[in-house]
Amino acid sequence: MKLNISVFFQSPVNIFLFRHMSPRVAQRYLHIVGFLYYLINRHEKRVIERNVRDVLAGQDESYIRTVVRETFKGIFTHYFEKMFSAYLDYPTVNKYVRSHFEVQGAELLHKALEQGKGCILVTAHWGAVEFIPWVLHMESVPTSVILECATAKLAKSLQEKIANRDTELISSAYGGSIFLRAMQSLKSNRVLMTQCDEVDAWRRRKSQTINLFGRELFFDNTIDVLSHRSGAPVVAAFLRRTGRSRYTLILEDVSVLTKPESTARGCLELWQKYVTLYPEQWYQWKKWSAMKVSAA
Repeated sequence: MKLNISVFFQSPVNIFLFRHMSPRVAQRYLHIVGFLYYLINRHEKRVIERNVRDVLAGQDESYIRTVVRETFKGIFTHYFEKMFSAYLDYPTVNKYVRSHFEVQGAELLHKALEQGKGCILVTAHWGAVEFIPWVLHMESVPTSVILECATAKLAKSLQEKIANRDTELISSAYGGSIFLRAMQSLKSNRVLMTQCDEVDAWRRRKSQTINLFGRELFFDNTIDVLSHRSGAPVVAAFLRRTGRSRYTLILEDVSVLTKPESTARGCLELWQKYVTLYPEQWYQWKKWSAMKVSAA
């Protein structure tokens, strides 16, 4: 298996140490590990900084430097959150979520599910996304998550964690058509969680584009197809880190109360909004160039 940052963080040694540390110490430890990773993988570090600078071109240099520094901290924090939610026991994770999270706009999910056609919950590789299924579980919302795990150990740990709970994972690792399983989930009136910036899964065609961040990006309409075929309304979700181990899940209407021409475009425009407001909380900077038509 290729040694990428996800595999690096989730090495057996790091998982073992993580499970035996306090959360505060574990987070500091992973920041040190992350620093070492980019010390070795300097090219990847330069790619991320270059892409941040590309999006923030024209901004004050001191602001750009701050965003670059905080972006790497955000990447390390993401892996802390991923490992926290996957490798610690259920009571610990559940207690943490109930104590540190709040939800804005929960009524949108319940209103969507009242229609009986499920709800497509669209998020991005932004903020504390790993905790969104746990927040939905706390809200007693039946949830199916489209997810591809970087390691088999992570997939196994997550499966064990959600056993006998109203949460399921939809992944190519389990066989069958992801699209058909997603449609079945919506038919069962569940919330289907997916990500709008999963560029590796996009059908990148120069005939379908969208203008965001002042750039021409590829546009994937999978969310439109899911919504049109299932009749399910769409809600956008962004789980913002607000500081001192506090988080706010912000839910925004895409098509529960309105009928936009394209729900996929609406989701990407909201993604642009949150990346613009808090660029350091997006952790897919390495793949920014793959989104741009000019870079193809």
